[in-house]
Amino acid sequence: MDNEIEITYLNNMEKIIQYNCESNKRFNKRIEIIKILEKKNIKWKEANKLGKIWYNITYNKCKYNPKLYKLLNNLLK
Repeated sequence: MDNEIEITYLNNMEKIIQYNCESNKRFNKRIEIIKILEKKNIKWKEANKLGKIWYNITYNKCKYNPKLYKLLNNLLK
């Protein structure tokens, strides 16, 4: 069963889901990525989406539009 966890993001309580197939280590890494996006002042909905995309690129070897790779790379510098 998926876990729903609350985190503070841009001074708001937001819910993030840890999926069954996601280990604690990978989930914590995804949260780290989201926290980097928080420092860039990215809105929650977009940061959550980009965190999932980063996860899929990194761990599931998914392919996306090259513009998305460039955007993620620039935001995570």
